[in-house]
Amino acid sequence: MRLRHPRYTIGRAAIPQRTPAARGVLFDWAESEALTILRNIREAIKPDGRPLLIELVLPEGNSGHLGNYMNLEMLLDFGGRERTEREYREFLSRAGFELTRVVQTAAPVSVVESKPV
Repeated sequence: MRLRHPRYTIGRAAIPQRTPAARGVLFDWAESEALTILRNIREAIKPDGRPLLIELVLPEGNSGHLGNYMNLEMLLDFGGRERTEREYREFLSRAGFELTRVVQTAAPVSVVESKPV
C-alpha cells in the first residue's frame, strides 16, 4: 500500500502496518511537522515493522550535488529540507526509530530503512 500525505497530515494517526512506505513525504514539511508524521508512523507500526522512506539522501559535505539545490528550494518554499544519512539517523532517532540502512537506487532517491526502538 502506498502511503500519501493525507494519511500523515498533522493530527492523524497512521494505519498499522509492518512495512509502511512513504515516498517524498518528509522533505517538504517543516521539521516539527515532519517529526509529527514520523511519530504517527511510530505509534501505528507493528513491533517488528520496518518503515521505508524513499527520499533523496544528500552526500556529506558541500558538493555541487543536485540535491543541494533542491534542498535550498525546499527550505525557501516550504520550510522543509533534504537530509544526509547522518541527518536521517538523528532525525529518525528523535521520532523513535533507529536507521538500519540506506540503499542507493539507480534513481536519484534512496530507500531509508529503519526500525522502531
